[in-house]
Amino acid sequence: MTGPVGASGLCVSAMTSVTAAKSKGGRDAARTRESILKAAQILFARKGYTTVGVREVAAEAGVNATLIRRYFGSKEGLFRAAVEDFLQVDPFIDGPRNEFGERAVALLKYGEEIPSALAMMMHATADPEARALCSALMHARIDRPLADWLGGDNALARAANINILWIGYMAARQVLPLPALTGDVVDETRRWLAIAIQALVDADKLK
Repeated sequence: MTGPVGASGLCVSAMTSVTAAKSKGGRDAARTRESILKAAQILFARKGYTTVGVREVAAEAGVNATLIRRYFGSKEGLFRAAVEDFLQVDPFIDGPRNEFGERAVALLKYGEEIPSALAMMMHATADPEARALCSALMHARIDRPLADWLGGDNALARAANINILWIGYMAARQVLPLPALTGDVVDETRRWLAIAIQALVDADKLK
């Protein structure tokens, strides 16, 4: 028959329980934050920044509206996070340089199946502050790091031109879909887009 657990054993047991509870709480908080973010992305892309309220996002996510304040601070903070979540350049530049065009088009194709950052940003043009925020984020998170990766002459201009091609393609597929871009036509367009993007990657100077 074993004796009673000593004081040190009780302390270790208590500390383990507290650590486990904190870990679980952290996971729950991360899941809650993610559900709010995804709900916001869906609503902002569908209805626009000006017409979507914090309570509507909370209802879509199935949480209390006070949690949005806790995790994002404000509606503007939530919008910033919703846009930033999509503006990730690393997946595009992570890989062989000579395959950038094809990789970019493959990622854009995947992006057609998820709520569009472009739709959120285009809807946001109705609000001057949201429009300015989107412009700053696009420059800081896409154009500037892409230019740094490209290097060489006119890197920022080449990065901006690549971004223009991306924006135009996604607008034609998501925001204001062109009926012609289906079937063999969209496949041919993607091949052209990959070549055009790769040409900008490989160019030392703009002609």
